[in-house]
Amino acid sequence: MPTYITLDSKAHKKLAIRVDKNFGHAAKFNLVSLGFNEIATISGCMPVVVTTDDTNTPQKLAAVVGWPEFGNLFCSDTLEADNLPANKHYSDDEQWQGHAVPLSIQTYPFNYAIEKDKLTVLFDQDSSLFTANDSASPSPLFASDGSPSATLKQYRSMLANLASGSAQATAYVKALLELELLSPLSITLHFKNGDTRESNGLMTINEEKLAQLDANTIHKLHTQGLLVAINAMMLSLRQYNRLVQLTRRAENPIVKIGLKTANL
Repeated sequence: MPTYITLDSKAHKKLAIRVDKNFGHAAKFNLVSLGFNEIATISGCMPVVVTTDDTNTPQKLAAVVGWPEFGNLFCSDTLEADNLPANKHYSDDEQWQGHAVPLSIQTYPFNYAIEKDKLTVLFDQDSSLFTANDSASPSPLFASDGSPSATLKQYRSMLANLASGSAQATAYVKALLELELLSPLSITLHFKNGDTRESNGLMTINEEKLAQLDANTIHKLHTQGLLVAINAMMLSLRQYNRLVQLTRRAENPIVKIGLKTANL
């Protein structure tokens, strides 16, 4: 687990960060938290869903990036085994296998805390992405006078967007619940060797209930900017086919996928 501490211009003035084009820290992720402001971009690359807890209660907006058998399918275009090796390392020239990257992945090894409406930048002190700020360092965090570097300013901007989007996502999921627009999503994975597995614990938009909403409610959703997000979520389920394609080089890839929603 990451160990986050507050970034300080004096205590950490010698820190620099190297770029990980493949976002290897997320190699074992299957689900990634998503902000409301990311739905439009991410939905064209990966499925956007709502996660549930142990009581099947909707929790967070999320993007699906893989399954336990494969890890994060966007982290590499070469899968040599069904299980992701614990000692897997990615070379600098490997690239993320998608046109969009969730902010919660982009911002690592940084994180944030909100204190008295002010955003505080945190960082994972154990991350291997940090190095000493010397002539060979790619991206120092602070200038010689202690001011934030362009790199740190960029991370701060992404963290601010992440914080804002997270709060909006909470409100969005609450609105979907109030309108009873969420239904359990069951995914059946069919593997090349003939095995099948069901993946549950996610929710998506119930299209039938959406179609039954009255005109005033639809208009309200439109003016609030929620209707576009709802439509994007429904269309994003097509990206499960993209995930299937990304397993093709595994020893036991997925050859077919079935999606089923259930009314509550």
